[in-house]
Amino acid sequence: MSRIGDALHRLEETANRKTAFIGLGNRDRGDDAVGLRFAEDLRRLNPNRIFSEEQGLEEVVLDILMRKDVHSVIFVDTCDFGAEPGEIAFLQSDDIGDEISTHKVPLAMLMALIQKEGKKAYFVGIQPESLDFGKDISEIASASLKRIEEAVEKKLRL
Repeated sequence: MSRIGDALHRLEETANRKTAFIGLGNRDRGDDAVGLRFAEDLRRLNPNRIFSEEQGLEEVVLDILMRKDVHSVIFVDTCDFGAEPGEIAFLQSDDIGDEISTHKVPLAMLMALIQKEGKKAYFVGIQPESLDFGKDISEIASASLKRIEEAVEKKLRL
């Protein structure tokens, strides 16, 4: 199974109706907008389960921590993990180092906080092609985002 296929398979096996998703990123930096676009595209399916960093990351995480109906959280963003542009990675908290951040708070810290409350935390990342200021999401990152969205949409519709 390819790295993309493996990541999507792990995403499909992990995501369920008790999973919350948080899209991260920066709209002004090309492929870094994929997490925000993910939240924007899928929020209509379940606004109580799909969030964006733009809603206030700290507030979203605190809300999720207090909810009994959420058992896991999956963050979606770009991430440079040394692969070809468009590759998808599915990472657990042990795979996340301090170098992956949400632009404000280290992702490892947020994941540790979520896990401390008895919930599971994961990260789905797309290897960016370009993080240039003022650029749109590249075609290759957009295609990978579509595959992630299809996998999540399938799980949320069950």
